[in-house]
Amino acid sequence: MKTPSKDLWKLIHSLTISEKGYFIKFAKRHSPDKENNYLKLFEEINKQTEKYDEEAVKKKFKKEKFIRQLTSAKNYLYNMILKSLVNFNDDKSTESVISNLKEQYTILFQKTLFDQAETILNRAKKIARDEDKFTKLIDILKDQKNFDYRKIAEPDFEKYIDECRKEELDILDKQKNIAEYNSLYLKMSSLFKKTGIARNKKDLKLFEKIIKHPLLKNESAAKSVRARNLFCISNYLYYYCTSDIENAFVYAQKRLELIENNPRKIAGRNKEYLYALGDAIAMSYNLKRYDLCIKYLRKQRELSDASGATRSGIPNFLEMYFKSYSFELNIYIISGYFKEGTQLIKEVQEWLKKYSGKLNRSEELKVIYSISYLYFGSGDLEKSLQWLNRILNDKTENRLDYKAFAKILNLIIHYELENYDLMDYEYKSIKRYLTKKDKLYDFENVILNSIKRLPYITDKKEKIFQLEILRENIRSLLKSNENSDQKALDYFDILSWIESKIHSGNFADIIKSKSRIKLSDLKF
Repeated sequence: MKTPSKDLWKLIHSLTISEKGYFIKFAKRHSPDKENNYLKLFEEINKQTEKYDEEAVKKKFKKEKFIRQLTSAKNYLYNMILKSLVNFNDDKSTESVISNLKEQYTILFQKTLFDQAETILNRAKKIARDEDKFTKLIDILKDQKNFDYRKIAEPDFEKYIDECRKEELDILDKQKNIAEYNSLYLKMSSLFKKTGIARNKKDLKLFEKIIKHPLLKNESAAKSVRARNLFCISNYLYYYCTSDIENAFVYAQKRLELIENNPRKIAGRNKEYLYALGDAIAMSYNLKRYDLCIKYLRKQRELSDASGATRSGIPNFLEMYFKSYSFELNIYIISGYFKEGTQLIKEVQEWLKKYSGKLNRSEELKVIYSISYLYFGSGDLEKSLQWLNRILNDKTENRLDYKAFAKILNLIIHYELENYDLMDYEYKSIKRYLTKKDKLYDFENVILNSIKRLPYITDKKEKIFQLEILRENIRSLLKSNENSDQKALDYFDILSWIESKIHSGNFADIIKSKSRIKLSDLKF
């Protein structure tokens, strides 16, 4: 039996209160029947807050004629809602303003009021040019050709035609340039989401292959603000993925400055600016500029709130909010305030549950790992394992880096819980996984081999001695592979954990002693 489509239910529950109110008025105006079946259907589905139940709909309207063709009624209602949304958002975007002017031009042109029509078209053209709306400009230029025949007898007609040709070719060239930059950005982004941070020469070559493209070597190759934006994003991603945080931060700031200076020429405006802030947040975090990171986080949330608008409780910039939680959780982790950080988990957990399927899976896995890490640091190992299992059971190819360290943390937790009988199996499983995914680096190998042996060492002094050897081996690796292995400590601070075992200390207290962050700094 075919599963009923949930598309209509999802659309209805994505509407704001204002949009729902507007739709009801719209539906009454466009379907003025005394018994408006589509409004009845809308209101019934709107009541189903948890999930879509088609059987309940059929039962509710079993005496109504329209229920016999429920699929057709749902499709009609779906399209009617979309039409109402178009009307509701009319005049709220540059595209709408240009479209309205184009409609006015068409009416005036059909009435042979050519001078007035050309004035309106020129107004639309100026707006499109000022905001780099190249697709709209091409459309406007097509209409502009309708006036060419009227200018044939005018002086400098040939100069006019040459200028028109140059203008059109220039716009097409800029569109092509944007398409090329967009393609490079998507390739870089796709590689990042699949691979994560480059940890070996093979990964590095994949990133280098993209960045060596001539368009990404010099910003002067970007022929518009939108192209320059894509140039900055691509370079930012490259330097971030190759662990050159200083240069990544340079491009994050360049992008912020570009958007601040050209807000109307950037597609998505507020959304794009919030993404740029997100990159600046990531880099200030990685550079340990936590004061700046928190400043950017606050600004990001303020802008998200100002942009308003929630859809049935869903923020317009859902991923921005979620990503800000990711950084907030991690600042609690690197500062050692694990217990304080766990107080945020309930709120984040509600987000994960409420917006499941609407969040970026890569970012979702990262947050899940952070929650597990917080529970580990606070001493709640059972809950830490519960959250780790959500990563270990994930079948996607997203964030292999976090999945690799989730497996290592899983082994450490079993050691802490004295589940020694499970450790041999877990060790072999991790080795197979990391080898298969080409993620078994010297750093991980040294950790795994040492932890595997610990349960069999009963003498306390010998165990401390082996932990000290592990600590020195890790420090040696950090010196020889500073960039890649130093990054590995961001996933899990193995050195602080070793220190806690050697001195019988508290893992959280040891991290706090190394951190310069005060709890008062973490008030968001």
